[in-house]
Amino acid sequence: MMSNTLPLITVITPAYNRADFLPETIESVLNQNYPNLEYIVLDDGSTDQTVEVLNPYSGRLYWERHANMGEACTVNKGLQMAKGEWVAVVNSDDPVLPNWIDMMLQTAEEQPDALVLYPDWHKIDAESKTISSPYQRDYDYERMLRECICLIGPGAFIHRKALEAENGRDPSFRYVGDFDYWLRLGLHGRFARVPHTLATHRVHAGSATVAQRGKVMADEHIRMMEQLFGRADLPSTIMNCRAESLSTIYYIAAALTLAESYADARRYFRTSFGHSPSTYFSHPKRLAYLLSTVLPSSLQQRLFRRWKTTFQTSG
Repeated sequence: MMSNTLPLITVITPAYNRADFLPETIESVLNQNYPNLEYIVLDDGSTDQTVEVLNPYSGRLYWERHANMGEACTVNKGLQMAKGEWVAVVNSDDPVLPNWIDMMLQTAEEQPDALVLYPDWHKIDAESKTISSPYQRDYDYERMLRECICLIGPGAFIHRKALEAENGRDPSFRYVGDFDYWLRLGLHGRFARVPHTLATHRVHAGSATVAQRGKVMADEHIRMMEQLFGRADLPSTIMNCRAESLSTIYYIAAALTLAESYADARRYFRTSFGHSPSTYFSHPKRLAYLLSTVLPSSLQQRLFRRWKTTFQTSG
């Protein structure tokens, strides 16, 4: 098939001080051997040897350097530059696997209504050895919203129609920018899982990690969800998820702050329970966590009796 009959695919790699991992990622994209590829690498003001790494690739990809402005702004710059029908963001330390583009486009042909495609992936270490292969769920927007779980991982394809429907990533988010973006894009159409392992996420000493805990991360989660439900364009089916979603996100915030601030965790737990008490009765582990950490003993006893009655009735 001639390259001019194939859809243009744009791959964007934001790079900041990843000179040691960047060559493997670049080669993994170029080795897809896809003939209609636009590959953009944006150096976000790196202070290592990123420029020396990129120079030999001139002519095989497009790259440029700008003053440091953060990952979200760098990705947004790439999204504005992209000309492809499908666009993917591949982080500088997360190489993709063979046949990634071909397999993603196969699903695109089979499911032409999908706005976003996402593959299965491996978690890898600094030496590119597989650590694990996390279980990937089929797409369900309401479940993603109610349970506050980001179903979309590395290697995702975004259709141009989705890019035009929403602004890019929110630079005010440090920890939840990806999740916020997927939640917003999900309001405009269906996503589809590609049931093949085609991407990686690297864990190493210098990687940004959500293992960082604390009130800043907790408050970002809350703000993300409250901003979403503050939109005026939400359908009733989505608004029906509000109470459970906010209950879950405040529960997550409590868990994130428990080690740092007992008082904040206690407040978040109470807010979580207030949004949707029934959610706690249907999640025994969540209820047990609540009972064992922050509630006064009198309320613990009341909740336990109610949960026990509910459990016996449903059992």
